[in-house]
Amino acid sequence: MAGDEEEAKAVVMALIDELGFDPVDAGSIDESWRQQPGSPVYGRDYDADGVRRALAEATPERPAEFLP
Repeated sequence: MAGDEEEAKAVVMALIDELGFDPVDAGSIDESWRQQPGSPVYGRDYDADGVRRALAEATPERPAEFLP
């Protein structure tokens, strides 16, 4: 999850954990592009380490199918 309010992120990440998932902090809203359609993490079923790796591999360029 990405967000700019650290306290709010902590609440949401605790809820995600309580639901039985491993929360991953994807940074700020400015970094949320790392989760956009076509990125290495989008729509994938990775564990937390896999999500972190995929987020790190993301590039800001949008795939051709998402360009106007």
